[in-house]
Amino acid sequence: MSVQNLEINKANLLNVVVSLPKNEFEQFVSDARKLKRREESLLAKIPKFDLSDEEKAVYKVLLRKFRAENISEAEHKQMMNLTDKLEGLNVERLECLMEIAKIRNKTLREVMKELNIKPKSYE
Repeated sequence: MSVQNLEINKANLLNVVVSLPKNEFEQFVSDARKLKRREESLLAKIPKFDLSDEEKAVYKVLLRKFRAENISEAEHKQMMNLTDKLEGLNVERLECLMEIAKIRNKTLREVMKELNIKPKSYE
């Protein structure tokens, strides 16, 4: 039976791994640790990809003013700067999540559900 046809579960994986020659076993363990460290590093970054509490509060006020069509030119410029920053942070956040999904061999949606991460809303 090839490894591809083998149902992957903890017991099967452990049996396959322990049967590896010593050098392959050590390389496997080293690679697994690197992947785990990378995933942990990415997970630690995710909360940082957000506006500060002060920026969120300002953004909400500006967004309400914008929707009410009661925003000055300076406020509009400030809102656009915060929007640009927020979009950049969201891109970085999604890149981290996509890399985690790749490491876990899952879809982005599956990873977001597992981590209970929802799209950001500042309304």
